[in-house]
Parts: sequence; structure tokens; C-alpha cells
Amino acid sequence: MSTTPGALAALCEAAMPQERLNADELAYLCFAEHDEVLGDERASAVLQTQRFGDRLAAWLTLVVVHPAEQSRGRGKELVHAVADRARELGARELLLASAVPRYLWPGVDVYNTRAGMLLEACGFERDWVGTNMAIDTAFRQPPPKGVAVERETGDAAHELAARAYPYWVPELDRATMLGTAFAARDAQGATIGFGCHSVNRSGWIGPMATDPTLQHGGVGSAVVAALCADLGARGCATGEIAWVSNLRFYGKCGARVSRVFLGGKLVL
Repeated sequence: MSTTPGALAALCEAAMPQERLNADELAYLCFAEHDEVLGDERASAVLQTQRFGDRLAAWLTLVVVHPAEQSRGRGKELVHAVADRARELGARELLLASAVPRYLWPGVDVYNTRAGMLLEACGFERDWVGTNMAIDTAFRQPPPKGVAVERETGDAAHELAARAYPYWVPELDRATMLGTAFAARDAQGATIGFGCHSVNRSGWIGPMATDPTLQHGGVGSAVVAALCADLGARGCATGEIAWVSNLRFYGKCGARVSRVFLGGKLVL
């Protein structure tokens, strides 16, 4: 039996209210063309697949069981059903929660003990660690002399990303469409950096980047400040920087590690 974004959001609210997942986010992240939602309104799991040449990559994007249904084996049944379906489609391994560009989490939160126990029991192996950082949206930093940071409404940031950071193009394009992308321009109007928020999850920051030839000059922190200002104007006191690769940079902006995730895989 399949479910709907609204029903899945209600289930997530019952089982993990702290995540504040809404139907619109789940519709985008779990109900695209190659996504499959298994289960029902009391327990569901999401399989996401992407093809890379001859290889089919598969992710277990979400497993959620209503509190009244927990400890009855439903989670394990769903994980096995997703694994069986991924194997049937031709995948050789099932990955956890890291399906770029449409991901709910970088992995499994280390504090989610029940999820860790479930996935360990189902045979998943840990293979990497992902980190989120929280930042006060009161953070402000003026741009370097001659640089302006503004909301992106065109395709100049896209061109920078396509040239230097192609794996972030889909998220940047979505943020531009949503009005949550910002770009840094130099005195000649050239785009030298970009940043986004609320691409997949409301209040989550990323991706963001500076032209590789112009890093360490204050452009990135000015973009972070613009993102914080926009989030603050939308009522967010704290922004969540997703899947951080540079703790030192964000730490200098006042961000602190807030969540740690474990990645993993199940050989099919």
C-alpha cells in the first residue's frame, strides 16, 4: 500500500516531531519519478534510485514507524522490503540517507539509537561520518571592499557552479527558483561566490562556495551573513548548515557542531 506526502508528513510528526518535516518537503524529497514509498500511514520507508551509466545507485532515504507500532518488527520488515526492491532493480548496495541532491539527512543521526539498532540488525556497515553545524542568524559580516552580495535571480551563479562546482548545480538552481539563493559579485559585476538555504529542508543552509581562485578573502563569510539575515527575516533564530566539509570556516562565523550522522551501506 502506498501513501501520500500529507500522510507521510503526519507519520513523521508523530514519530519524529523535532524534525519538523512538512508535506511540501517530503513531496519533493520522497515522491519524485524514481522514488518508491513502501508501507502505509502507520509505517513507511522510501527507496530512492539514480542511474550512473551502467550502475544503479540506491538509497534508503527514510524509515519511519508510528510510536504505537514500534517494537513489532515493522521497521525491519520495511528495510528488508526496500533492500529486496533495490536488488530487484539491479542495485548492488543500499546506501543511507545521502542521495544528493535530494537528501533528508547526510546519514543517520548518531543520537537516534533506535534507528542505529535497526540498521545494525539489518546488516548495514558504517562507512563515513557527516556533520551539521548550527549558526545564530544574528551573524553579520560585511563583504570585502568592492564586493556586493545580493539575492540571485539570474543564471550567473549557475555558470560559476557549472564551471567549478558542478555537483551543486541542481541544488543551486532549485534555490534560485525558490528565492533562497544569494550571489557575491565583484566590482565588475562578475559572480565570485554563492550560497543557498532551505533547498531541501526549511532553515538548512547549503550548498555554498566561493570562486576557487578567490577563497580566504572574506567573500564566503559575507554570503553566510546574507543567508543568516534572510533566514532571520523569515523567523528563524538558528540556521542549520548541512553536511559541513569545512569546520574551521563555519566555526569562525560562530557556528557550532549540532548534529553528527553516520553513513552506511548494505551489500545486496
